[in-house]
Amino acid sequence: MSKRIFYIVLLFLPIFSVAQKVITGTVKDNKTKQPLQGASVVVKGGTGGTSTNSAGEFSLSVSDQAKTITISYVGYESKDIAISSVTSGLEISLVPTEQLTDIVVVGSRNLSRTRTETPVAVDIIPITQIANQVGQTDLNQILTYVAPSFQSSRQTIADGTDHVDPAQLRGLGTDQILVLINGKRRHQSALVNVNGTVNRGQVGTDLSAIPVTAIERVEVLRDGAAAQYGSDAIAGVINIVLKKNTGVLGGSVSYGQNITAYPKDYALYKITNRGEAPDQKVNDGGAFQAGLNYGIGFKNQGYMNFSGEYNLRDFSNRTGTYTGQIYPSVGGQNKDDSIMSARGTNRNTFDMRIGNSKIAGGSLMVNSQFPLGGGWNLNVFGGYNKKNGEAAGFYRYPSSVFSGAGSTYRSEALELYPEGFLPLIQTNIQDYSISAAFEGKVGQWNASFSETFGVNTFGFTVDNSVNYSQFAVQTPTNAQTKFNAGELKFQQITSNIDFSRNFNVLHGMNLAFGSELRVDQYGQKAGEESSYRNYDIPSGAAAGAQVFAGFTPPFAGTFSRNNIALYADVEQDFTREWMVEGALRFENYSDFGSTLNYKLASRYKIADKFTIRAAASSGFRAPSMQQRFYAKTNTLFVSGPSGLVATESGTFPNGSAPAKILGIPELKQETSRNYSAGITAKPFTGLEITVDGYIINIDNRIVLTNNFTGGSDPALQALLSAAGAQTANFFTNAIDTRNKGIEAVVNYSFNIAREHKFRFTAAATFIQNEVRKGADGKPIIKASQILINSGQLGNYFNREDQSRIEVANPQSKASFMLNYKFRKLGVMLRTAYFGKVTYLDPSINPANPGAFPMNAFNNNQRETLDQEFAPKTVTDLSVSYEIGKFFIITAGANNLFDEYQDLHKHANNMSLGRFMYSRRVQQMGFNGRFVFARVSFNIK
Repeated sequence: MSKRIFYIVLLFLPIFSVAQKVITGTVKDNKTKQPLQGASVVVKGGTGGTSTNSAGEFSLSVSDQAKTITISYVGYESKDIAISSVTSGLEISLVPTEQLTDIVVVGSRNLSRTRTETPVAVDIIPITQIANQVGQTDLNQILTYVAPSFQSSRQTIADGTDHVDPAQLRGLGTDQILVLINGKRRHQSALVNVNGTVNRGQVGTDLSAIPVTAIERVEVLRDGAAAQYGSDAIAGVINIVLKKNTGVLGGSVSYGQNITAYPKDYALYKITNRGEAPDQKVNDGGAFQAGLNYGIGFKNQGYMNFSGEYNLRDFSNRTGTYTGQIYPSVGGQNKDDSIMSARGTNRNTFDMRIGNSKIAGGSLMVNSQFPLGGGWNLNVFGGYNKKNGEAAGFYRYPSSVFSGAGSTYRSEALELYPEGFLPLIQTNIQDYSISAAFEGKVGQWNASFSETFGVNTFGFTVDNSVNYSQFAVQTPTNAQTKFNAGELKFQQITSNIDFSRNFNVLHGMNLAFGSELRVDQYGQKAGEESSYRNYDIPSGAAAGAQVFAGFTPPFAGTFSRNNIALYADVEQDFTREWMVEGALRFENYSDFGSTLNYKLASRYKIADKFTIRAAASSGFRAPSMQQRFYAKTNTLFVSGPSGLVATESGTFPNGSAPAKILGIPELKQETSRNYSAGITAKPFTGLEITVDGYIINIDNRIVLTNNFTGGSDPALQALLSAAGAQTANFFTNAIDTRNKGIEAVVNYSFNIAREHKFRFTAAATFIQNEVRKGADGKPIIKASQILINSGQLGNYFNREDQSRIEVANPQSKASFMLNYKFRKLGVMLRTAYFGKVTYLDPSINPANPGAFPMNAFNNNQRETLDQEFAPKTVTDLSVSYEIGKFFIITAGANNLFDEYQDLHKHANNMSLGRFMYSRRVQQMGFNGRFVFARVSFNIK
């Protein structure tokens, strides 16, 4: 053993015995002369590196052989400085640039690693530049159009999901993306998506709670990173970097609205054989946004940067004209036309509201740093966001009021709502967060001690509604029509200790280690009694507030868990060209046990222009607290052969008595294996190309089952009845999946005659997701023997569930953006391509076409309800002009040519004419053209 140690020491002795010298200096902005904190200082050739402190100062130990250092900072041109003669007191100025290519925070704990040097794919999206050029006003929509791997579509008729847009990376789930702010974990939304939209059964992070005005850039790590950051980082990591500039008052005011046309009477014309319905012009969805940002610099080089933003968005509506029966039959006959004529109404009176929800909200964000002396800083950031939303449910026509109220209370219900009613779901969403970190040096180690706290509350109010059974204790003249339906709450506390250090081993080694303690807490608050109570069970009247019955006391409560993690990672540059990274992370959860994950990655430079890279890792995602404890009865409209059918469905906890009766397995963590490989190239100045391929295998994916009935089991039937539900569903680990894809990004910038500046960006992603299948070609479903024996696998996981994973989102997506600048004039032209999507109906058996439902749009021929929606291309255009030194005026249009996704082809998919465009599968939404104008300013 002693001989072995001797040889190891002998091997590394030359490395540590090289003569050293210390380089010191200050890095500043060339124009403002402000110090640049966090600028990268590396020895050219890869022999070590450091970063500047809050005063822009740095100190770097290098070998005597080092001749040049490279200084770089995000948004600035890099600079090489010769150090052969001068080694101390260097004064270095960096020039701002529009090309963002340099230091990244996410994906590497090496403070000097640039994004093209990382062994995995990292995108840097300059939100500060993009936000003033486009009509999208929230982060979800901005990223959807500039980052092809990112996809988010606004949902409709989906309860709370109308107010928080689900987002995906690489076609995976909303809860398989980890979101960071300034490198610190961001808490998730309290809401879990339980309706029949994309990302059903999943929990995401509300990116719209972060004001765009506060964001400098977004870093998107497109690779598994659970070994570095912990749970959820299966698809990748999104790191939001906040602004820290000082001395400049910046902001913007914008307004836009949809100016579009669509064939509202499409179904009505189809079933009456009147040919093609004419387009009806619509102006709606007005969106106002005002944002302000200002930073204060302190004499000791500290700063406080403040951002505020207000958003007001009106609802949009792309409903089709209802073709069904509106009023109760008279003498067994439909008398709708004569009744509407007598009452002065028409079918437009009974329109649903299918489109964007109405939102009014405001945000505040602060990002600050306070130097404490001795090289230590206190970094604090946090924010508050409040949104009030309003969305509609299904219209309750007089005919459905007649049946819903039962024979006992139908006269009272029709006296209260003679024309029926459109119930509204109103939300009060609040988000609080604060993070504080002491950062400095412990000896030669970079150290950080941080605490991050975040809360999201999601309150529900139901308006313009009624609890039919409540007529047992009230009359139509004093009937309650507005209900407090309760509240969801999610809270997270994260404590981190992190150390990192760069060693002059070979061509540079960065070692990092640390620990994390996290406490998650989820709570449900019951609604007021009238929002859920059945006041007269024998009457048969529907109980609870129509559209969204309140949360009930038996499922109210607060639930907590904690986990602790230890990690270590190392990046070793063996040569100037070859770097290897390794990471290990151990986590222990109080509710399901431990997990150990790894990551191994490498990058090799071929000359200075080409790089190849590859990575392999394992990952995991712990079941969210919402998936474990969410419980409620919802009115779901479930697909059937003849259309949508209203069903009172109870979502019960995974460990509940109904789940045990059905043999639903207990929840456990999802696990993943990620593999990726790619190339980067810089063939010549201004051109940058990256191409990456990946495979992600995920075991034990958590899904929300479909609805089980009580069947012949009296115990289960009694439990459902006690909860006011006809059916039950649960969260469970049901399937394994494989995700494959290729991503490519090309950036090219150049100038013509100095004043004509061009920047091209092209990006594309190609995704293939699949549920793992057996030798028979059918999905392998992890179900209990009870479910298999009772023939209920279709209720556990059906073909629509399969389609949500495989084909309900675009499998290919691409964008091309051209930016042109000439003196004070700027032009942005962008096209975004959304690949095909497919809807698979759960009631269809492709092997039995004789049982397909008849299509009233095609002479009642029997046709499948499945539909493939063709690819679509959306074009955006904006023009900007600088006025004086401080102001810029921008005008433009998103979806300039008013493109819509395909109309439904089968009458039974339209719910009697109302859903012209699918809400089950979506590409770019269905709002049509959006025209906007913006005034932005930067006053020094």
